[in-house]
Amino acid sequence: METTKSPVSDHIEMTLDSIFHHLVFVGILFVGAVLVTRYMLKRQILALPNHRSSHEMPTPSSGGVSIVLITLLGYLAYYVVGESITNWLPLLGLGAASLLVAVVGLFDDLGRLASFKIKLLSQIVGVAILLACGLVVDRVTLPLIGSVELGLWSYLVTLVWVVGLTNAFNFMDGLDGMAGGTAVVAALCFALIAFDQGAILIFVVSYVIAASVFGFLVYNFPKARIFMGDVGSQFLGFLFAALAVLALKTGEPSISFWVMPLLFFHFIFDTAYTFVRRLRAGEVVTDAHRSHLYQLINRLGWSHPKVSLLYAGMCTSQGIAAIWFVNLSGVGQSLIFLTFLLFHVVYLLVVTRAARARNLL
Repeated sequence: METTKSPVSDHIEMTLDSIFHHLVFVGILFVGAVLVTRYMLKRQILALPNHRSSHEMPTPSSGGVSIVLITLLGYLAYYVVGESITNWLPLLGLGAASLLVAVVGLFDDLGRLASFKIKLLSQIVGVAILLACGLVVDRVTLPLIGSVELGLWSYLVTLVWVVGLTNAFNFMDGLDGMAGGTAVVAALCFALIAFDQGAILIFVVSYVIAASVFGFLVYNFPKARIFMGDVGSQFLGFLFAALAVLALKTGEPSISFWVMPLLFFHFIFDTAYTFVRRLRAGEVVTDAHRSHLYQLINRLGWSHPKVSLLYAGMCTSQGIAAIWFVNLSGVGQSLIFLTFLLFHVVYLLVVTRAARARNLL
């Protein structure tokens, strides 16, 4: 497997002063997220348990407001003090589109929106904003073929990718610390990859997400005193998907589009399997349920923290692989994906077999 040289020394020179400034910025964002989450905890916007819930007591929801607010304030702060960024339109489009999706999610958390169609429409409008700002997956690299220009298909690919990951992230937000833990790990790994590739804008955008979500996790793990709600899960899913496109399209050294799908491979696999299984069973796939793989292993006796740590561990292993992935040839990259596919297939077979033995499926 051939490797390519990392361009770190050519694009980022991190002095002790700049490292200190970044760390201070991260600390401020973290504290801000903790304080806003604490405020939302006192607002008592409750998520009431039902037969499809994984929690048993009424729990404050919409803690994701802190994630949205602190993340966007972080981007605004970087907009004010950032240097050498000549084209801000894509980043502004990313922020505006993500905010739209978050606002619709907040209305759902407040009980003023019940239709999945409306949330889906907001996601489509959000994608339209991204496209208008030049954020489109117009090329992908395929093994043994190389870079492929997508032409008009690029708009459909961008739509499916962004809407797909947005909903996958939303569906996987079902246990204490599940979505938040994965978000922190994925954001930190993407930040490391961006640093390694010399993409300073992507580096900052990624660690802002990590700091914001980590502050929220103080009240969400190991025992959730507040949930992120649709406002947080839809925002993060959309933001991560859009960030992958931004990393591909930025004027800095671009990062392979496949990095983000690799980081969230466990979420995508769990969601895809559950969607296909329910579709074949004739179920309404947009209805809430308790048959995701992570929900099944929880119902088999694993605690919320244990399942969430398992999935964070999966994300960590995928993150380590992603850091290696960016410097490999196409064949090497394909082998990484195949390795994780094999792992998740085995995991699927083990969990579903145990679930069927207990009549959970």
